[in-house]
Amino acid sequence: MNQQHVQRKAIRLSDPDAVAKLLAEACESFADAQYIFIASRDGLVVASGNSSDGEEDEVALRGSVVAAAAASIGDHFAVLASHGRSQSVLFEADRGCVGVFPLTSTLVLVVGSAQSVSLGRLSATARKIIAQLHAPNG
Repeated sequence: MNQQHVQRKAIRLSDPDAVAKLLAEACESFADAQYIFIASRDGLVVASGNSSDGEEDEVALRGSVVAAAAASIGDHFAVLASHGRSQSVLFEADRGCVGVFPLTSTLVLVVGSAQSVSLGRLSATARKIIAQLHAPNG
């Protein structure tokens, strides 16, 4: 059996500036992402990237705890309904959508959109961002 070893981008969590740069690049690459941040499952902001100055930092600071709670609630509902592991928790409001996506076993990715973006487009964009963050080097 021939297995290819895929090397992933090393995301150095000890360097928040490097992670923030990766997130900012992802946010700029995908027009449907208005803000993006990574939080720990216990509610601490790891890094944030933006497409508008200043707004995402406040959202990240306030949203990290809510994102951790949402991910936990999603996990509990998935187990309760015997649907396996939670893949995302999505919220739709009248001025945009927010999605919480597991990035690792200890981190979640939070992506927010503008009013014109549907839940489906937000989910697709977030999955592309996750793939970009986990893409092989080169």
